[in-house]
Amino acid sequence: MKKNKNSLLSGVALFLISLMLISCSGMKNPDRPIPKDNEEGSFITVRDGLKIFVYEFVPAREFKNTIYIVSGITGINHNSEKEIIERLSNRENRVVVIHPLATGYSEGKRGDSQNLSDLIADYVEIIKGDKFPLENKRKCILYGHSMSCAIALIIANELEYTDGLILVNPPYKLKSAKGMTPDFGDYLNYIGYYIFAPHVPVVNMAGDPSVIENAADRRESETRNNDPLLVKYFSMHYMSESKKIMVAMVKNAQQADYLLLLLYGENDLIVDKAGCDEIFAAWKGQNKNYEIIKGGSHGKSTVLKGSELIIKWVESI
Repeated sequence: MKKNKNSLLSGVALFLISLMLISCSGMKNPDRPIPKDNEEGSFITVRDGLKIFVYEFVPAREFKNTIYIVSGITGINHNSEKEIIERLSNRENRVVVIHPLATGYSEGKRGDSQNLSDLIADYVEIIKGDKFPLENKRKCILYGHSMSCAIALIIANELEYTDGLILVNPPYKLKSAKGMTPDFGDYLNYIGYYIFAPHVPVVNMAGDPSVIENAADRRESETRNNDPLLVKYFSMHYMSESKKIMVAMVKNAQQADYLLLLLYGENDLIVDKAGCDEIFAAWKGQNKNYEIIKGGSHGKSTVLKGSELIIKWVESI
């Protein structure tokens, strides 16, 4: 009887595993878009032979500094970020936008990678190969928003000439947010993928705009969900790699011996301010500024509302 019971349980387990494996087809990201002939920007071939797309916004007059906008694993659409780019430029700074590995116009497997260090290495290689920050004592400034703060922090530490880093809503500690935080069923599904199909894209990083509470963030989520340059679904392996660098932000801050401007939107429903406090307290460099942006959400509103503070800070370094 016991033998039959064990056989039955084994059969059920095998059935469930088979069902899980069959269902692990995941989500499909759109193929990489090809830039139009009149698209501003160019490709740089990095060490592994892949082509990475780079866009630069150069003021009409002689520029003072270069600000590199660092993006997270979802990527960036430089055309959709024109307002942010122009605010950061302020008609006197060159702004460079790099489409990270496997996002935007850049080559690479979308939604999955063996490790996140390849994406970071591309940034470091491209920035180090940029001649402008080394000429005429121009400053090299990195800018990160949300998850890209963790990436920007690593890049800045690996560069030999980082002058300053701007961090906006760095996600060292997170809140539970409608439309962005997985529910219990999602977590069960993710566990299955993590065990049986870790490299299959399944996690939606664009969020569910229908339930996001902040109106500005909801509009941004709607745009992100329909933007072909942004990657939407990610594998559990890649999400795990991303989590590691976010957890390491305080440790990396302890090695950061350059200027810091940290902005936190007081209405951010995703990032917990306590995590920003820890990053700021751990910062190695003594020249650091921390500003709470009134009315700022997790998204662009914090940057737009804090743009004057950013420009004054850039001018002061």
